[in-house]
Amino acid sequence: MNKKLQWFVYGWKLIVLMLLTAAVFSYAMFQGGFVSWFLFYAFLPFVVYAGLLALYPLRSFQASRQMAKTQLHAGDRLGVSVTLKRKLPFPLMYMVIEDCLPEGLEPLKRDEAAAKRLVFPWFKRSMTMSYELARVPRGEHHFHAVRVRTGDVLGLIEKTAFYELEDTLFVYPFFERLPYQVNERHQEDGVSGSFPVYQHHSAVAASVRNYQPGDRFAALDWKTSARRSQLMTKEFEPSRSKNLFLLMDRFSSEAFEEVVSVTASILHSALKNGAGAGLASVGKEKTMFPIQEGEQHFQHMLRHLAVAHCDAAAPVSRYVREELGKPSVRQADKVIVTGLITEDLLNIAETGATVILAKEKDAELSQAENVLIERMMKRQIRVQVIRGGRVSRVV
Repeated sequence: MNKKLQWFVYGWKLIVLMLLTAAVFSYAMFQGGFVSWFLFYAFLPFVVYAGLLALYPLRSFQASRQMAKTQLHAGDRLGVSVTLKRKLPFPLMYMVIEDCLPEGLEPLKRDEAAAKRLVFPWFKRSMTMSYELARVPRGEHHFHAVRVRTGDVLGLIEKTAFYELEDTLFVYPFFERLPYQVNERHQEDGVSGSFPVYQHHSAVAASVRNYQPGDRFAALDWKTSARRSQLMTKEFEPSRSKNLFLLMDRFSSEAFEEVVSVTASILHSALKNGAGAGLASVGKEKTMFPIQEGEQHFQHMLRHLAVAHCDAAAPVSRYVREELGKPSVRQADKVIVTGLITEDLLNIAETGATVILAKEKDAELSQAENVLIERMMKRQIRVQVIRGGRVSRVV
């Protein structure tokens, strides 16, 4: 229907142009004199140009789009160039080139002159429009077309053409390696673990060193100390880290992007620390990644996180027992990442899971959230609050 309307308007403008030409010519013929014929001849070039422009095949342009990168991380900048080439150098007074942004990138059009330029090509055979989008959001974005619009000086004739250009931009969530935090759980040798995967140490001493203030009493090597007549401390060789299984909450919350980012960061930290990691992502559809190791496994999970949406029908607490009670994850460290603390999470104490509350950088905890965290602490549920990718509170 819109296309028919466009053709109707275009045809009506052609009729108006012809009527104006006929009116000026009639005025010159009947009125005569220098002024009337001057008016006709002054108007004639505009009429001729508008007529030629109406016949000019705007679709004859060859369009191409070049992206600096087709894979980014959330928050990165995207540089794009659109090039138009033609063989017939018809003089075009102006041209508006617009790259039709995908729906997920539409808010970025508010950036100054984003994805749209006014150029004056005249006889140029090649035109290039470059633009940059700041802070590209996470997701899979499909570019489909470039729109070109031109017209004559009087605005009587306007032509628009669309060039189908298919490109896909994949934006992964932002992630970083989280710093390890000392936790209160102690192993047999007295060495504490790390966040969020508890790094286990073997009970076999790899070497000894001089005693330093603050060393644990249980780590002293008495035989070596007696031989050297000074206190010596055992250094234990760390063994392989414990596996991690993570349950990501995809229930709607204002901090969902932080939930995705924190999830990616934890998985990245665990795998870089030599542990195996798995992921349960439950929304409209349930996606499971078993506990495995390696960069390829992380890339598979990261690709899922890039397109995950907050479309869960129920809070994460509904899936805790089902997902964390499976035999394959019972011996792993279990972590729940959520953007919303609910009272239902008080019932997960028996699972031994750590709850991570992801918040935006400057977001403050509400009074209700502080109360729930205190209640969870009384039930021996470990809670960590992460703001903007940094651990801001450990309970």
